[in-house]
Order: sequence, then C-alpha cells, then structure tokens
Amino acid sequence: MKKTVIVFYCSMVYFIVSACQMLYANDTLIMKGRKTYEGIFQHFKNDKLYFQPKTGKIINVPRSFAEKLILEPPSQVTVTPRGKKKIEDMKLKGYEKSNFLFEKNGEEFSMPASQISFIEMGLDFGRAANGPAGQDTDNNDDGDKPLIINLKELSAWMKEGTPTPEQTKAFEHYKTARITYDDFVEKSAIMVKAMDKSTGATREDFLNKLRKRKNDEQPLLGELKKAEQELLTAFPEIKGPAAKN
Repeated sequence: MKKTVIVFYCSMVYFIVSACQMLYANDTLIMKGRKTYEGIFQHFKNDKLYFQPKTGKIINVPRSFAEKLILEPPSQVTVTPRGKKKIEDMKLKGYEKSNFLFEKNGEEFSMPASQISFIEMGLDFGRAANGPAGQDTDNNDDGDKPLIINLKELSAWMKEGTPTPEQTKAFEHYKTARITYDDFVEKSAIMVKAMDKSTGATREDFLNKLRKRKNDEQPLLGELKKAEQELLTAFPEIKGPAAKN
C-alpha cells in the first residue's frame, strides 16, 4: 500500500509539473542590439510599441529601436492607417523589418509601420490582459493565471491512490471551479467568433456584452485560484515544483 501511495504522488508530481502552463499570451520583443523582453504587447501608437515585460512597468519603444516582435498567440486587433478609416477583424502576428505582419480571412500580409498611426488590441480571450493598454502598472503576477491540469488524469489518480478526506474535498472544489471557469471562457470565445462575423449595431452589442463578461470572469478566476491553492496545499508533494511554473 505504501508503495502504491508513493507511485501515486510521484505520478502526480510529474504530470502537474509537465502540464502546468499559462493559458495566456507570451510575446517576445527583440531590440536592435539583441536585448530581448518577454511579456505582452499592449498597442502601437505614435511610432512607438508599448510592451509589458514580465517584470517591471510598461515600456514604450520607438519602432526604429525594435528589431522584431513576435505575438504568441497572434491577437485580434483594430488597425488605423494614417489618414484612413479603421480596419477591423485583423490578426496581428508580429513586427519585423519595419513592417507589421497581419492575417485577415486566412491570408497573411504585411503593412509598413510608417503607414500606421494606431494598433489597438481587441478583446481576445486567448490572451492575457495586463491592465488597460498604455497604463503603467506593476500588476504582472503570473500567479493570477490559471494552471492547466488534466482533470481526467487527475480523477484517475484520485481513484488509484488513497487520498485523505481533505484531499478529496480539495479535489472536488478544484474540479467544480475549473469546470465553471472553463465553460464561461468557452462561451466567451464563441461570442468572440460570432462578433468577428458581425458588423454595425450587432457587432457593437457583442462588444458591450463581451466587456461585461470580461468583468464577470474575474470572480470565477478568483475562485479557481483559491481552489488551486487548496489543491496544492492538500498535496504538499506537488506544491513546490508546481509553484515554479
């Protein structure tokens, strides 16, 4: 029995350490001179790229100082060319050789940065929001983002091992919070896709509803993070390694 418990713990440690990844953006800004920042691209305005590094406040970089920008994953954006109307429903992929790289309707193309006055990040539930674009903030705690934990595998390990009542309670709390949060985010993503195909008043209505949903998401995320901590506390063997991700 003791050997079974040890195998159970070791398997869970391996799984959570290997599977704990953030469900959020991980963009890269490479400066001329090769200095590199990792974090989240915020927006482009007045020939400057605004970028939130993982540590520190938002920086604004003249485009002439930037070598390359990689958005992972690409982001929904609205682009305002100089002297022209806004262009919506575009995906920004990055920046290289003085050109922004976009995708629209499945086709990739580039646009000279000198011809763009503003790039505004859209509501994209596949990416993180480190505060309003352009706002200097130190609110950059990766611990506010949910961990990816395979519920099917975790449920199997709960059955194979000999969890205590406290561990079972923590698992059930996490499972409920996780399913609730994932379902909410999935429905929001469906609304985003529907908004992308709409125009005019219908699109504006979707946008207003999505803004409200983004606020409604925060309490659900808070409950999920609370459940995560209870899970890691109930299984101290996984707390240290998982917390490093």
